[in-house]
Amino acid sequence: MRCEVLLINLDGSAARLAQAAAVLAAAGIAFQRLPAFDGRGLRPDELPLYSAAGAVRCFGRALTGGEVGCFLSHLEAVRRFLASDAEYGLVLEDDLTATAGAADLLTHVLARLEAGAARKLWWLVNLGKPAQRMMTPLAAVNAEHGLMRAHYFPVTTTAILWNRTGAEAFLRDANEIVMPVDHWLRQWATLHDTGLALNPPLFPATEEGPSDIDTAGHRKKVPRGGLHFLARQTRLWRNKLRAWRHRRQF
Repeated sequence: MRCEVLLINLDGSAARLAQAAAVLAAAGIAFQRLPAFDGRGLRPDELPLYSAAGAVRCFGRALTGGEVGCFLSHLEAVRRFLASDAEYGLVLEDDLTATAGAADLLTHVLARLEAGAARKLWWLVNLGKPAQRMMTPLAAVNAEHGLMRAHYFPVTTTAILWNRTGAEAFLRDANEIVMPVDHWLRQWATLHDTGLALNPPLFPATEEGPSDIDTAGHRKKVPRGGLHFLARQTRLWRNKLRAWRHRRQF
């Protein structure tokens, strides 16, 4: 049971890399650095897979170059994982912290998954943010942590654990970028009910702000019209309805 650990980090973000490397070294977790796709300052409509019209239709606004770059970075991380011989891939962003005993906890999480704790098909586990609503408890990992079926998948991509089936499905289905990757994963995992989460999380994000690859602060500069509110509410309630149905049927 081998897990490939990949840390997404922008070239030039040396302080972020040093901080994340120190956290992972203290936790006893080896990793490979994956240079992030730097979309900052680039025109999004020139970037691969991005659809400006689709973004306005599905997300209610255009995306920033940083948001598209973040999505492309996660796609590349999944490709790297699939190119390895590992059964699992853990994709991390460089704004992470780690729970005490993170390496042992990760081993226990994988052992529970190997033992069938997910009960049904699963593709990805959010290890960076807990499932806070519309979830089903699955199995205890230790006295403090438990695996959840996250019918309403948490929005964050600080730490995503993939199995090979889920990684292949992600590459297959993410053929057009129309929203940030964290929102896309929520919609996708909620649609198929294939997302899990660890409560409390194993690798929560720092409180200092988002990873450099995300550049969330620039989102506020993107013009928002009436479509943004409509698209947001439509997406929100569609996902919640799907999650509610999945929880009832689980």
